[in-house]
Amino acid sequence: MKKVLALLILVAPLYSQNKDSLYYYEKQFNPQIYDIKELVLPKKFLTDETGELTSGYRVQIFVTDQLDSANSVKNYIQSILSSAGIQAQVYIVYEPPNYKVRVGDFEHLQEASSLRNFFIERGFKYAWIVPDKIKKR
Repeated sequence: MKKVLALLILVAPLYSQNKDSLYYYEKQFNPQIYDIKELVLPKKFLTDETGELTSGYRVQIFVTDQLDSANSVKNYIQSILSSAGIQAQVYIVYEPPNYKVRVGDFEHLQEASSLRNFFIERGFKYAWIVPDKIKKR
């Protein structure tokens, strides 16, 4: 037991942190590099294309935690809409941990309800209307 304890005492300094290397990095650190006085965002992050968002409704079709699945459903929905002659934007909204496929930009609940019925008739029995920020027309 004494031999093991003596061995630990001799080996312990080999595994301790080298204070000189930490001191080197502390000397090199310049906090002014990371001081952001004014945050500048690209225009696409500040507003959408039209410049304004308003409260409205969208029809939510699908929820998944897989981005590939959400993209597949989005493409399928776009093909259904184009074959029916309906012009509506399809969105993928990420709210961790889920990707949500939503359709349309409706100011009135009745408009969203008619699109919801359209999807229910085509087999999307769990389509529902959700309040969302939409592009102002």
